[in-house]
Amino acid sequence: MRIIDIAATPNQSFSVTLDGNRWDFVIKQATTSMIADVTLNEVMRLTGIRIVAETPLIPYEYLQGAGNFIILTENEETPYWERFGIDQIMVYATPEEIAAAKLEAEAAT
Repeated sequence: MRIIDIAATPNQSFSVTLDGNRWDFVIKQATTSMIADVTLNEVMRLTGIRIVAETPLIPYEYLQGAGNFIILTENEETPYWERFGIDQIMVYATPEEIAAAKLEAEAAT
């Protein structure tokens, strides 16, 4: 897993290249939450998806392809731009890391 820097800014856009894939993000403040647009290699994957703490940003496996992202927060607080980079971080997991985590979760049940 890798930590992706996100700024404590209400509306931002940034790009990151991971494992040869270019991810473009637009993160915006909504009324009571944060939302995101996600583009992978110039192909829009999601528009206006609500960012939920401790939940994969890309909710559908078929859209993940090159990995996924999670916003980690303290006490599963709602992600909010004022806490980005302080106690709320974005992490990236490769498809292999996601598969390993699924196997681990299945083995635990």
